[in-house]
Amino acid sequence: MSEKVTFKAEVRTKTGKSANRQLRNQGMVPVVFYSQDGENMILSVNENDFVKMYRKVGTTRVFSLEVDGKTYDTLIWKVQMDPVRPRPNHIDFLGVSADRALKIDVPVVTEGTAPGVKLGGRMAIYREKLTVACTAATIPAEIVVNINSMNVGDTVFVNEIELGEGASVVYDSNFALVRCAAGRGSSKGEEGEEDK
Repeated sequence: MSEKVTFKAEVRTKTGKSANRQLRNQGMVPVVFYSQDGENMILSVNENDFVKMYRKVGTTRVFSLEVDGKTYDTLIWKVQMDPVRPRPNHIDFLGVSADRALKIDVPVVTEGTAPGVKLGGRMAIYREKLTVACTAATIPAEIVVNINSMNVGDTVFVNEIELGEGASVVYDSNFALVRCAAGRGSSKGEEGEEDK
C-alpha cells in the first residue's frame, strides 16, 4: 500500500461567477468539499498542485485533505474541465469514512494477450468504467480483466468479475464487458456474425 498523499486547500469566502473567475486568474481552482457526514466546505486549491496530485491519485485513491490544520480522508469526486483549455474549472471532493459504504466508478483494464488476437481477432471493451459498491478502505484502484485465455468469440460478462471481500460491481442485468471479436483476418469469421 502506497503512502497516503497530503494535499492542502484554502477556505474561500467569496462565491459566484465573478469571484470564481478572479480565483482562476490567480492560478487557483474553486472547490466544494462534501463529506459522508453531511459537512460542506467552500474551498480553493492551487491549479498546478492539483493537476500533479490528480495524476498521482486519480479518482479511486483516498488522500488526506488539509484545511486550516484539520485533515480529512478524501476522494476526488468530480472534475469539471474548461470547455476551451485543458485545465480544471471546478472540483468536487468527497470526504469519506473508512467503513462507510459508497458507490464509485472504477476504470476497467485488460491484462495479458488473448490467443484469439494472434489469430486475427480483436478485443472489444464495452465499458471503460464500472460502478463498484465498497467502502473507502476497499476501493479497487482498477478492475483488471485477464484475457490470456480468450479465443475468438469468447466473452467476459460482468457477473464474472470478482473484486474480493468488501467490494462488488453494481449492475441490474448481466452484460458483456470484454469480448474477443472476430476480425477480418480471423479464421472464425462465422462467430462474428453475432455482432451484426
